[in-house]
Amino acid sequence: MSAILPIYKLMPALKQQLNTAHEAILEAAPGAGKTTVVPLELMNEAWLNGRQIVMLEPRRLAAKTAAKRLADTLNEPLGKRIGYRIRHEGAESQDTQVLVVTEGVLTRMLQDDPSLESVALVIFDEFHERNVHSDLALALCLQARELFRDDSPLKLLIMSATLDTAILEERLSCKTLVSEGRNFPVTIHYGNKRLKTLEVADEVIKQTLKAYQEEDGSLLVFLPGQKEIRHVASQLSQALKQDPHAMILPLYGELSLKEQEVVIQPIAPPHRKIVLATAIAQTSLTIEGIRVVIDSGLSREAQFDANTATTRLHTRRATQAETTQRMGRAGRREAGVCYRWWSEEQQHQLAPQASPQIECVDLSSLTLDVAKWGVQDRLELDWITPPPLGHWQQSVELLSTLGALDPDHFTLTPQGETMAQLGLAPRLAHLLIEGCQQGQPILACQICALLSEGDPFTSQNSDFSSRLLWFKGKHNQPTRRPKSIYQTSFKQWQQRSQGLSHSIDTNTLSDQALANILASAFTDRLAKRLGEQANSVRYKLSNGRIAVLDKNDTNAQADYLVVLDLGGHQGHSEDRIFLAQPFNLDHLQSQYPNLFSHQDHVVAWSKKDNRLIYESQTWLGKLCVHRRQASKPSEDAIRSAMCVHLRREGIAALPWDDNSLPLKARLAFAHQQDTHFLTSQQESWPNMSDEALLASLENWLGPYLGNITNQAQLDKMDLKQILLDSLPWELQKRLQDKIPERLCVASGNHHKVDYSQPTPTLRVKLQEMFGTMQNPTILGMSVKIELLSPAQRPLAVTQDLPFFWKEAYPEVKKEMRGRYPKHPWPDDPMSAIATAKTKRALEK
Repeated sequence: MSAILPIYKLMPALKQQLNTAHEAILEAAPGAGKTTVVPLELMNEAWLNGRQIVMLEPRRLAAKTAAKRLADTLNEPLGKRIGYRIRHEGAESQDTQVLVVTEGVLTRMLQDDPSLESVALVIFDEFHERNVHSDLALALCLQARELFRDDSPLKLLIMSATLDTAILEERLSCKTLVSEGRNFPVTIHYGNKRLKTLEVADEVIKQTLKAYQEEDGSLLVFLPGQKEIRHVASQLSQALKQDPHAMILPLYGELSLKEQEVVIQPIAPPHRKIVLATAIAQTSLTIEGIRVVIDSGLSREAQFDANTATTRLHTRRATQAETTQRMGRAGRREAGVCYRWWSEEQQHQLAPQASPQIECVDLSSLTLDVAKWGVQDRLELDWITPPPLGHWQQSVELLSTLGALDPDHFTLTPQGETMAQLGLAPRLAHLLIEGCQQGQPILACQICALLSEGDPFTSQNSDFSSRLLWFKGKHNQPTRRPKSIYQTSFKQWQQRSQGLSHSIDTNTLSDQALANILASAFTDRLAKRLGEQANSVRYKLSNGRIAVLDKNDTNAQADYLVVLDLGGHQGHSEDRIFLAQPFNLDHLQSQYPNLFSHQDHVVAWSKKDNRLIYESQTWLGKLCVHRRQASKPSEDAIRSAMCVHLRREGIAALPWDDNSLPLKARLAFAHQQDTHFLTSQQESWPNMSDEALLASLENWLGPYLGNITNQAQLDKMDLKQILLDSLPWELQKRLQDKIPERLCVASGNHHKVDYSQPTPTLRVKLQEMFGTMQNPTILGMSVKIELLSPAQRPLAVTQDLPFFWKEAYPEVKKEMRGRYPKHPWPDDPMSAIATAKTKRALEK
């Protein structure tokens, strides 16, 4: 069968490309045979010169499966000419010509030997997944061959079924070779429905049961996450409990390698598999016997928030590329069927590709690797997609907090060198080192095993110590994964810890020792209890983030927690705490005094008390954990604190009223319109915008803030007089003379001018303007007149009084004379006496 694989037609062109150049891009549709054929076809190329081909796969199961299929093709056991190396497992020898690895393994190979002298070709398989490790590995390979491989450049081959080839062709300066797939035809059934996310799982259940009855072969059901997998599995098990041939099998990343291997193996008829899978089954894995695909059309991904250093799960629509890959799973061995609940029109509206992982995840491991590599700047490497600046800066801050990185020079500290050598996630590497240094290597390894393998408990209780007791056999609890997985992991952590400590701790669990070790790695997630609300308890983390805990949780009464796992879901404003351990603040301060900072004579505004507070404070990150009353500060300190408060709250926090606001508007008008006026002292009108007033608080308001310590005192400030006093005498005089607060009209009355409009506006009773031939002016600008009825309602607005008297007044008079007969409505307003009085009052 392998001889008819489509990829064979492309092999001459691919060999020619690699003979004449050092890079190639291969786009091959699912089923073309790229993973199982290309490495074997290249094994005898002359340019190998006795060196290895290293092929990267995005997952451990994919790497091991690919290696086994390659070895089976050669009728050899794994470890001969075909080998593999994955986390905690491998098979290779001096005869190995093709080594299949996961991306993290290649990164460690490069760190240990940047020249990769023993490697001739690196193949990046399934590169479209844009795993953060594959992006890093490619960037390191590009720089490594530039620096160390002048004589025999390292060859690079990028392979995938769906690629954004434009950017790759630009980076690698080569054209893409394209191979058609060998997929059998797949019939797509569109449901033409529009569903909410909450409704999709139930629709998938109905469609799965229908397809199971109507179609032959095994089924692959794509769901966004484990929660949906458990729900669908439960419903299908109930519905098919009378069918002895139905095998319902989950498939997701947290399953052990052995559990995943069971899922992909063929089964003998009449048994049929219903595989409930996350995106792990989209590519790189061939699940034997699959003929029917049920697609939920959803994908769940972790989105990292650099501002809060937390990860939130987002459920999104799958992309066009993802749905195409899912559909292709049904046609790997024979003609298949794919069911989609949406319409064909909606399919064309999906996003083409998913975002690269480097834009969505915590970059602390990547940043540690980059620092170990020795570059000084994130853009020094030739990335396909550069690390986002915000994510990068957050990771630098975390590594600095963990004592791994000197941020000023971007170099690893001795602690960082040790962490990088361990090849672990930075938090766990730091935790392991710290635990060993404290004489608690066993405890540290137990913690790392539990944190690295995922929460074993099915309960929602967050207490981490109960997980440790379970691990030690002192506590029974329903678990989602067997204890053997954690025991195996514990042994592997013990191997890593060798050389870090010679101390042997006891099997006695000390809560404070546990809390101290955890706190050393999660210093940005030390949390203080704020209080209860509804059904939850709110905690503030040392990074400033607020998170909640169920009020019935055993940790809910703890004043302080080390939060080990938290996150949220789309649509939730606050994160939830999933795993935590209480700690004693005094004990923590004794163990790690450098985590705490002290500020004496703090003067700050308290929103709670609406006043300034004077304190000495102790801070744990962004948590104030101790306060002590201080003596009243100096006027300068008060003035400075009040300016900080007002800038934070905005200019509206000042007591503006009907006296100060009109003056502010007059001064703003003067600033905008009286631009050519300068006094003999070269004074000019101040800027009255909110931004300018806030920027210059110390100048115009500062002298009056020295004794303002509470809201009541602030509310009594006379802002009108303060603004006037801030002007030099020349400007005060010009304001009074040229930009008057009031104007005298023909009746002899004075009326306020409204300067808040673009044009100064005078609101005045119509009868008070009789005989007025022209609109008054201010700084040469004609004042807008808003003429009012006797009831003070607007009748007309004009900047041309003569026109109004001649053209508009007759109609106004006709309408208003009957409504207001006690007031004068003369036929000739130009010669009438201006008045605010009634006709009877005028006759007296």
